[in-house]
Amino acid sequence: MIRFISLLISIPLIIVLAAFAYRNAQSIKIDLFTHIFHIPLAAILFVTLLVGGIMGFMVNFFVLIKQKNKIRQMSKQRQEMLGLTDIFKDKK
Repeated sequence: MIRFISLLISIPLIIVLAAFAYRNAQSIKIDLFTHIFHIPLAAILFVTLLVGGIMGFMVNFFVLIKQKNKIRQMSKQRQEMLGLTDIFKDKK
């Protein structure tokens, strides 16, 4: 069932991407001082979208790691506090 749903989503997506690439097929010049490249506009747009997605993923990944470390640290502190409250309860 999941394969069917992914196929149902991917076929229209591929058609839209192909139409986008066809409509933006004009070549543009990119000058990097030492080299000049002639690349289709659609390829440039796809590459920038891909790089932006990867950068966003990496930022979110590092934030998630930082949050997990903070949760681990706070969980350890909680366990220590619970241990201290048990000690005070036993003294009464």
